[in-house]
Amino acid sequence: MRKLLEDAIARGTEATLVTTESKNTSVSFDSNRLKKIADIESLSLNLQVIKAGKLGVAGSTRAGGEKELLENALNVAEFGSAVSYRFPEPEPPADPKVFDQDVADIDISRMISLGEELIDFIKSLDPSIQGFAGVRKSVTQRGISNTKGLDATLRKTSFTVSSGFQFVEGQNLLSSWDWDASTDLEYDLARIKAKLKADFDIGRKNVPVEPGVYDVLFTPTGFIDMVSPALACLNGRAVMRGISPLKDRIGEQVFSPSFSLVEDGTLDGGLGTQLYDGQGVVCRRTPLIQNGVLREYLLDLESAHRLGRQPIGTGSPEGASPNNLLVLPGETSWEDLLKGMKRGIVIDQTMGAWAGNPYTGTVTGNIALGYLVIDGEKVGRLKDCMFSLNIFTHLKSNLLALSREAKNLGSLILPYCLIGGVSIAGRDS
Repeated sequence: MRKLLEDAIARGTEATLVTTESKNTSVSFDSNRLKKIADIESLSLNLQVIKAGKLGVAGSTRAGGEKELLENALNVAEFGSAVSYRFPEPEPPADPKVFDQDVADIDISRMISLGEELIDFIKSLDPSIQGFAGVRKSVTQRGISNTKGLDATLRKTSFTVSSGFQFVEGQNLLSSWDWDASTDLEYDLARIKAKLKADFDIGRKNVPVEPGVYDVLFTPTGFIDMVSPALACLNGRAVMRGISPLKDRIGEQVFSPSFSLVEDGTLDGGLGTQLYDGQGVVCRRTPLIQNGVLREYLLDLESAHRLGRQPIGTGSPEGASPNNLLVLPGETSWEDLLKGMKRGIVIDQTMGAWAGNPYTGTVTGNIALGYLVIDGEKVGRLKDCMFSLNIFTHLKSNLLALSREAKNLGSLILPYCLIGGVSIAGRDS
C-alpha cells in the first residue's frame, strides 16, 4: 500500500488510504428453526486524494487493484468538490482495548448452541409463537495511511447475541426483540430472556389510555429518537450551512444540566472505537454537550476548517461520522425510575419517529411497543397511540432523570430517560 501513496506523491497529490479486512461469522434462526450459517471474508479499500484543491474518492474490494484505484480517484478529483483542508500530520493515538481472542476463537457449534437456547426459551412462552435469534462474531483489521507519514493498524472484534419474537393473537400482533453487543464475549442470556418474557406477558393485555400529557420513561432503544435529531443539529456540515439551530451557540445552555453527550473514539470496548477517523485525524474523547452546555460540534476536516475549530476525530469524506456517542448516565436504576411513576408510560419501540425535519427538534411518532404504568407497575400495552415532544424543550426543561444503566446500541450508548410533559394521543384523538 505504501507504493500506492508513493505514486500519489509522484502525481502531485495528497492521499489517504483506508484498508479494511474483515471476517464475519453468523448463525441465524427464523420461525423457530436454524435458517442460515454464514462465514464471509471481505476486503475494502478507500482512497482519498486532493489534487489542485479538489477532492477525489474511489473505492475497491479487489486486492491488487491499487494502480486502478489511484487512477479512479485522480479522475474523480478533476471534477470533484473544492476543499479547504489538507490531510493531517500523524499524531500518537490512544491504545484502546477492543480485541478479544475469545471472540476470534469461538466456534460455530457454540454459536448455534446459544441460538438454540434462545429459540427453545421463546417456544416455551407459547406453542404458536414465532421466534428468531442471531449470533454473530466479527474480526476486523483496519489500516490507515497517508502521504504525510501516517501508518497505523487496529484489530477489533465484536460479538452480538440477539433474539425476538412475533405473536399473533386474534387482531393483536405483538413483537419484541433484545440483544447484547460488545467487543468481547460479554452477553447475558438471562437478561434477554427476562426482557422478552416480560414483553410477552404484559404485551398480550391491551389497555386504553386517555389522551393527555404524561411522564414517559424511554428505554435506550426508545431514547434513540430523542438523540438522533440532536446529532443532526450537532453535525458540523449542518452548522456550516446555517441550517442547524445550534449555529453560533458554543458555550450556551441548550439542554438540562443533567444532560451530557460525549463523543469518544478511544473507548475501551467501544464498537465504534478507532485509532484515527476516516480522514487521518487521531480519535479522542470530546464532550459535545457538558451539563447541558454546548461545547463542540461533530466535525470533519472541511467543517472544522470552515467553522474555525479543531477536528475531533469524527471525519469521513462524506462529513462527520461519529465513533462512540455516550449520553452520560444518572444515578438511579431504571427499575426505581419505573417504580416512582404514579401514572405514566414506558416507550420501548417507536415507528415513524425518524420522519420530518430534525432541525426543528420535533419528534412525533407511533408507539410500536409501549406500556401504561400505574403506581410503578406496567399494567398493559398501548395500541394505536402516538407521542409528541420537542427535544429543545423537553431535554432542557422536562428532563426528569437518566438511569445509571446504559445499553450499547452500536455507535450509541444510551441510558433510560424519564421525560415529563410528553403529549400522548390516540388514533381518533
